[in-house]
Amino acid sequence: MKTPRTPNGFTLIELLVVIGIIALLASIALPAYNGVTRRAQQTKAMSNAKQVGFACRTFATDNNGQYPSYPVQNGSANTQSQVTNSNDAFNALIPNYLQTISVFYQPGSYETPGSKAPVDPDFTKCGSQSSTSALPTGSKLNHWAYVTGMSDTANSTFPLVTDNPASITQQSVTWTNVPTAQGGVWQGKQTIVVHVDDSASIDQLNNGFEDMGGPTGIDLFNTANQNGWMAGSQGSGNNVVPAQ
Repeated sequence: MKTPRTPNGFTLIELLVVIGIIALLASIALPAYNGVTRRAQQTKAMSNAKQVGFACRTFATDNNGQYPSYPVQNGSANTQSQVTNSNDAFNALIPNYLQTISVFYQPGSYETPGSKAPVDPDFTKCGSQSSTSALPTGSKLNHWAYVTGMSDTANSTFPLVTDNPASITQQSVTWTNVPTAQGGVWQGKQTIVVHVDDSASIDQLNNGFEDMGGPTGIDLFNTANQNGWMAGSQGSGNNVVPAQ
């Protein structure tokens, strides 16, 4: 009498079932993993932005309460006109109020596309009588946009530092859901905001706009007429300047 042979390995149906189960588990786990990774990146980014905000407040204590809003030329501020990009404003902080440029860097963003922050430059040539800037225009070293014209007596919940947006108009600031585009680092879902008092939050976005983040439920960056929370406080239009 022959003993029945036990087949070795899986049948095709069994293999397909196993592959289907693995694919299902992967489809469930991957979004959760991506969400955890994004939150970890945002936590680090918010910490960096808060350091920038704190440096601005420290700068204000030495400058009659005024946050940096004028370009530094040959070691002194040119007060003829306010900066038109955040790089110029932040250059006033280096090296006296910040000893590293790594806090301006968000790896992989459109504005700072490298995988990690670069090595700090020679700060002995920055912020002195030299005209060398730590964050020159077009350097791809700065991720953060900035709100000019603030002081230590401004409304403490006014925005000061935020992720560089996709668009800045006189009435609003918007971000995009395209991760490889300007203003798309968080895929149009959130933006990091540091306020005048150096508090920080990860604010939700709605169709690219900051979603009801103001103390009265109004978009922080909306300056349009009666709906503009900042309207009238900083003159006409938006004072947000982009990273360059």
